[in-house]
Amino acid sequence: MIQQTSKPGRWDLTFLSDLPSGGALLMVKKRIMEHGLMSKPRSFKSSQSVRSFTLIELLVTIAIIGILAALLMSALGSAKNKASEVSDLSNLKQQMIATQLYASDNHDVLPCPNWDGGQSDRPGWLYTADLTLLPPAEFKVETGLFWKILHNPKLYFCPMDRTNSSLFLQRPQQISSYAMNGAVVGYPPPGVFTVTPVKSSAMRPTDCAFWETDETRPAYFNDGANYPDEGVSGRHREGGIQATFGGTVDYIKTNVWHMDVVDTNRNRLWCYPGTPDGRAP
Repeated sequence: MIQQTSKPGRWDLTFLSDLPSGGALLMVKKRIMEHGLMSKPRSFKSSQSVRSFTLIELLVTIAIIGILAALLMSALGSAKNKASEVSDLSNLKQQMIATQLYASDNHDVLPCPNWDGGQSDRPGWLYTADLTLLPPAEFKVETGLFWKILHNPKLYFCPMDRTNSSLFLQRPQQISSYAMNGAVVGYPPPGVFTVTPVKSSAMRPTDCAFWETDETRPAYFNDGANYPDEGVSGRHREGGIQATFGGTVDYIKTNVWHMDVVDTNRNRLWCYPGTPDGRAP
């Protein structure tokens, strides 16, 4: 065994075999202890104390996550509704283009609005009813006057119109979310299907031609036209989309719509040109 002496640079050669009995073990142990090789490892201490959540903290965290999720869902719902409005604006714009093209090809006469309750096979903007079938099968959008112009069933529907809902399935006519203003034929009584539509030039540019039908009332989808007092949809932030004979398409609140409905004078909703008040003769 080699060990350093007290004098620098001098080494003493000591052999374990030269040590007395038991001396070798003591010598090795001494050298190990001197160099700290048998010192006990220091216990590990984290720089941060570890503790668990209290019940109140956990509940607060869950509540915050719930609020954030609700805000996110609301934002997504608003974005989806706004996108649907844009689709409706585009759809009704296409319907008005088809209306104007039809009138220009037919001596300025507007298309039949399908004011028939499904009881006449007179061709209209939306369909030509197949009287051999029962609703909703008797109504096919491909048989309407606008089909050869639009040729796309999506242009007749609001994207938010839930076609699998119970209210939708109660509708007699299930091929369009929109209705034409019955003013085109003067709101004739039931059973009268031969009235000639008015000319496009007889309608004022601000008069309402189409609107989103109130989806909460399945009976209002009995054909392709409506009275103004049958209402506009409120699916878009308590309002719906409307189109005028002048080609403008915009959003209207249901309460504003109702004010025009109860107005006794001729206005943009009650707009039949053959009477002073715009209503039926």
